[in-house]
Amino acid sequence: MAPLAPVARLHNLNIISYADDTQLILSVTKDPLTAKSNLHEGMKAVAEWMRNSKLKLNSDKTEVLILGTNPSAWDNSSWLTVLGAAPTPTNQAHNLGVILNLTLSMTKQVSAISSSCFNTLRMLRKIYRWIPTDTRRTVTQALVSSKLDYGNALYAGAPAKLLKRLQRIQNASACLILDAHRHSHITLLLRDLHWLPVNKRITFKLLTHAHKALHNTGPAYLNRRLTFYTPSRQLCSADPALATVPHICRMTTGGRSFSHLAAKTWNTLPLPLRQTKDLLTFRKRLKTWLFEQ
Repeated sequence: MAPLAPVARLHNLNIISYADDTQLILSVTKDPLTAKSNLHEGMKAVAEWMRNSKLKLNSDKTEVLILGTNPSAWDNSSWLTVLGAAPTPTNQAHNLGVILNLTLSMTKQVSAISSSCFNTLRMLRKIYRWIPTDTRRTVTQALVSSKLDYGNALYAGAPAKLLKRLQRIQNASACLILDAHRHSHITLLLRDLHWLPVNKRITFKLLTHAHKALHNTGPAYLNRRLTFYTPSRQLCSADPALATVPHICRMTTGGRSFSHLAAKTWNTLPLPLRQTKDLLTFRKRLKTWLFEQ
């Protein structure tokens, strides 16, 4: 699939790939007509490349998601396509197991995770009375906690009501592992398991990505989003290892962007933690710091 990227970029399309999952990305803010033309020509080139490579473009798995303040500006009547019927923009799309909707609110994703995790917990409850605590913990972490942690940096900045739904899953998991009543003091149960609450687990993942981006050890598309702050003139009182927080126009969308929220959260860390360069040491110290908050 590697030769596919240059084919897409020839038509001003950005491309992100993971194994055989490929996404084409373009901006339509300035000139929608040109963007549609680029998409059409790009899709033609992609389809031609796939035919020459003895591959088939699966139209059933091709989804179009339009993000922005005015999705209706994309007029379906001017769609040109090589996929047969004109693709209808969808209200949500799947991206490597994560459901993204038009507003990126993560509502659908949280609903899907909640349903899946509680179904798993109900099945596990039937057999846990015969399983020791250590085994319960291992199985629950593999089947439930892994779903909570997968892509959880995307929940950063999400409304509190969504995070409460995820916290209920963790609370139920802790009660099931320790065979505790559902009205037990959940903070003590989480400490016994050495689990961070959901909101702090999200912060942990966000700051881990921030550390990688600031030290250029993460993916290139994230490394470009964060830089260390460099003052215009050196001051003795200048606080080092701060990240540059970009200006945003909209708090509801821009405030949750990685470049803004990760930098803003990074700057709240104590100086010794921000100056830790080794990732493994940083993660250990960060978890300890979050437990103390």
